[in-house]
Amino acid sequence: MPDYELSHDGTTFPFPPGPHGSPPRDYSSRRSACPLAPVVLPSGDEALLVTTYDDVRAVLGDLRFSRNLRYAGAPRMLAAADFSDDPNALVNMDPPEHTRLRRIVQAAFTPRRAESWRPRIQTVADELLAEMRAGSRPTDLMTAFAFPLPIDIICTLLGVPAQDSPHFRNWSDLFLSTSTADAPERTKAGAEFAAYVDALIAARRRAPGQDLLDALIDAHDADDRLNEVELARMVRGLIIAGHETTGNVIGRGILTLLRHPDQLSVIRDDPALLNIAVEEILRMEVPGHGGLLRVATETLSLPSGGTVGQGQGVLAPVVAANFDPQHFPAPDTFDVRRADNKHITFGHGPHFCLGANLARVELQVAIGSLIREFPDLALASSAQELTWTSGSRVCSVSQLPVTW
Repeated sequence: MPDYELSHDGTTFPFPPGPHGSPPRDYSSRRSACPLAPVVLPSGDEALLVTTYDDVRAVLGDLRFSRNLRYAGAPRMLAAADFSDDPNALVNMDPPEHTRLRRIVQAAFTPRRAESWRPRIQTVADELLAEMRAGSRPTDLMTAFAFPLPIDIICTLLGVPAQDSPHFRNWSDLFLSTSTADAPERTKAGAEFAAYVDALIAARRRAPGQDLLDALIDAHDADDRLNEVELARMVRGLIIAGHETTGNVIGRGILTLLRHPDQLSVIRDDPALLNIAVEEILRMEVPGHGGLLRVATETLSLPSGGTVGQGQGVLAPVVAANFDPQHFPAPDTFDVRRADNKHITFGHGPHFCLGANLARVELQVAIGSLIREFPDLALASSAQELTWTSGSRVCSVSQLPVTW
């Protein structure tokens, strides 16, 4: 039996996070007692939630678990329209359409290309930290450093004007909301973002450059590999995905290090451990606690012994997999020396995160630079006083006030 009761009523999804934004306790309880069991989504529909590492990998890697939720009677996360309704969004596609579109952009995110961005990322980090040092204390690390860094990089990669970046945060927050009361705001934000990207593409056609955006436009205009709608959706998806998760992990990672000064000292004493520590941060500090809803196209069995019926919705959160004690000894312990850390934070299978290589470099540079340049960095308030987002697909700290 689990050591604690299921939080709230144990069936209504999404579950509330644990202390300090940690994974919902329901995941551990269910993994012990009922690793495959139903939950009620905000729409009122029912889906099965998987909570073991092996089951999550099985769902993410099997093409028979589809992201096509647009047919009549399909289970829905939200009753109102959301991004899952967009057939031209990469995240909603199955192969072979997904494979075709992903192939167009994947060359920009190879390990070698990601590593080539390290000097630029370091320059941005240094500039942001210099501005932070020159400013007043305390400062909110999320707005001063954690989000501006990945936003700058994805804007530079795409060739998007950096001065437009403040809009991206608001649009992201609304897209990722799971509160049905926010449907009008999501619709308004979607229209604004679409108009912005359409204008951006039109301007770049008039004055071409040499960025990823130009390569995507060429894939439509010259090669006819992208239609107009796919082109616009691709650009919007890259802007949102290129900063949202990385910014949150930078903030959550720094918070975790400040909450574990013994582990922070280990890295400062041996900087060679930084990359291993980043992998542990990635394992523990996944901001997306829920995962994307999928539907089984036929009846399937999972490694835990459970069965998913044809047409049933399934949620396979990577954060549940990352805390499975069968694969991660003492999973709740933050250990910057953790060996054989085979977390699946970036997913598994066809939807493995396109920007994983770039995100790793950004995290290494951001976290390494911050703890090196600010040896006296400290929370300006207790960790218990921090507020966390609710009603969203991501669990992020609203503000992270720090001093030095």
